[in-house]
Amino acid sequence: MTRVVLLLLFGALLAGCDNPVGGVLGGSDDVLAAQLPAAEVRPVPGPSYVEEVQVGRSRLVVHTPLHTTRVKGGGETAWRPDGTVLVLGSSWARVLDPATGAWLSGKVRVGEYGVTPEALTTLGGRPGRVLVHDAALGAVRRITVPSAAAETDQLGQDAEFQLHGRPYTLGGATFVEWGVNSEDDTLTDHGLFRIEGDEITQALRNQPLVRLWPSLDGAALLAIMQDNGEDEDCGGCKVEQKVVELDPDTGEVAADYGMPPHYDRGWRISALDKVDRVVVVQFVVRSGESGGSYQTWTYDGSWHRLEEAGDTRTRFQVGGTIAWSGDTGEPNRPFTLRWTPESGQPVVLRDPAAPCPEDASYGPVCPTVSLPGSLLPLG
Repeated sequence: MTRVVLLLLFGALLAGCDNPVGGVLGGSDDVLAAQLPAAEVRPVPGPSYVEEVQVGRSRLVVHTPLHTTRVKGGGETAWRPDGTVLVLGSSWARVLDPATGAWLSGKVRVGEYGVTPEALTTLGGRPGRVLVHDAALGAVRRITVPSAAAETDQLGQDAEFQLHGRPYTLGGATFVEWGVNSEDDTLTDHGLFRIEGDEITQALRNQPLVRLWPSLDGAALLAIMQDNGEDEDCGGCKVEQKVVELDPDTGEVAADYGMPPHYDRGWRISALDKVDRVVVVQFVVRSGESGGSYQTWTYDGSWHRLEEAGDTRTRFQVGGTIAWSGDTGEPNRPFTLRWTPESGQPVVLRDPAAPCPEDASYGPVCPTVSLPGSLLPLG
């Protein structure tokens, strides 16, 4: 089967084996000031959450204090800083007002996608094609990236040029990863394109980029990097990762934020943001085969554990805190979803003892839960 060698970098796909550190844990840079204009982030009213079912008949349910919206064929959601929700199906996207259930846009076709305050950027159509939709999913810009834009001599009959990963548009520039797609393990050239107007420039050539991750307000382009595993030939090694910030003018690393003390290569990032000059990271901390728990850390020049988040997947919303807890290692398992208001008693929104809905083909199917809101306490 044809594969992209670069996919070996993704932490979610890496199996465990020992590997020397290789230096990625270093990083004591000061947090950069905002590199781009920040969009206003409207706090999410609580309790708000989305139940997503992605097997059998895909569907989702968007819950807010004022309205519940059920979408057939919807697979996942992305909550935008203006309070609207991008709903995605298998090949389409549409904007929803979660407070009323009203659709705010028509459907557009999507492939691999990335969401920022200014755009929905997607890979789609023919190879090398990038589509940049405006925030209303109205106007669209079509970009064609030729294979000649990649600095590589590895393309040929058995090796193809390919765009992959989640593309993002920030400050009018579009960032998208490229790689050489081949069954030959020696053909591994890859990098990052920055596209502004008709100009295509390259960055992070053959650097171990795991994924891009823009801040919710669009003022920063963060990224996850990792040890490239060159110190030991062990196939899909689980290796150390770190958080960096990219320069939006070049796409190169502008600041290295490293990882918290006691970080272990088994930790994986489940959420990441930057609010003003604070980087906040939510980790899944694995604990053997039985799953694990969550830890939330902030970085403002040094790392600090955010105790208010506890050991759950937590979001801070208007009026309180919503938290998910359950088996982090296995999908389709019962879980607890709890709303803790600023005043009054906690409310269990979903009890792990409650049965999961039945699917005619798959039996009981527990939904995946998406939690909008802030990783940091509001105010």
